[in-house]
Amino acid sequence: MGSAGTVETTGSPGFVPTAFEGLVAQGDSSTIPAHETRGPANKTTKDLASSRSRKPTTEAKDQSARKAAPEARLEASKDAEEASGEPLDVLVLGVDRRPSSAEGASTRSDTMMLVRVIPATGEVKLLSVPRDLYVEVEPGEKDRINTAYAYGGVDQARTVMEDLTGVDIDNHVIVDFEGFEKLIDAMGRVRVDVGTGVFPEHWNMGEGFERLNGYKALKYARYRGTPGADLDRIDHQQKLLAALRRQALRWDTVTKIPGIIKVANENVNTDLGVLQVIPLARALVLNGEDNKMTTAALEGHPTSLSDGEQVLMPDEEANEAVLQEFRQ
Repeated sequence: MGSAGTVETTGSPGFVPTAFEGLVAQGDSSTIPAHETRGPANKTTKDLASSRSRKPTTEAKDQSARKAAPEARLEASKDAEEASGEPLDVLVLGVDRRPSSAEGASTRSDTMMLVRVIPATGEVKLLSVPRDLYVEVEPGEKDRINTAYAYGGVDQARTVMEDLTGVDIDNHVIVDFEGFEKLIDAMGRVRVDVGTGVFPEHWNMGEGFERLNGYKALKYARYRGTPGADLDRIDHQQKLLAALRRQALRWDTVTKIPGIIKVANENVNTDLGVLQVIPLARALVLNGEDNKMTTAALEGHPTSLSDGEQVLMPDEEANEAVLQEFRQ
């Protein structure tokens, strides 16, 4: 049965909400990613942000006037999300594409995860899907679920995930390997428990809790050379996301926000709009101290196909129990 657990999120009390909201409120709409549609070949969108210099002034009334509009937008977006009480379901894809990849080359999703956020409470649920799960990726065509992205981009991956889970997905976030590494580095590394003797010695991953740079964090997230193989890999990915959430709660992360936004705009494809980003940030970061992150994973039985390929056949009964819990 899919494993479900609870990850505590702790952070510095009091300071982060004030500093983070202040940073958002003092900016104007140009500091928040704006929706841009990309070409049909990509079938994705990208949030772009630019920073605008602002003339200093000593007039209190001018400062108040500048802050009024962004503060109103911040409160309006918060009120709209909290009033609806509806969860936000986001498909997160990590794709195995590098800058050196040939143009138009087939790209598979190396990581597939659903993130459910309830903005009013900050509750977060993670649902991971093994990339070798054998499902219908096109009408009458079965394959590993990670090939859905190669078949038809994010639209196809989204359709397959919705059919599998029974969850209506609201938005998507896509990041490739290089973008992932850059995001970790922009945050000032990430602290995770790498265990003892888990990884190849020549990787120099260390033991116990280590602060990993982007390159090593990617190795941590992708490694499958353990007895649990892909299930251990999923566990690493979920622990990594929990660690990143804790990292976001640190006071010193506030000073890195401009750099993080720049890296995200250059390396992350998403269709999340401005009025979703702010309350989502509140839920994931500002409310994180008082909430827990629950994690679960779908499972399957190792099976050999007629051509010798190894896949995971979904455990329908066990997975339905996991999905019922996730959808609550």
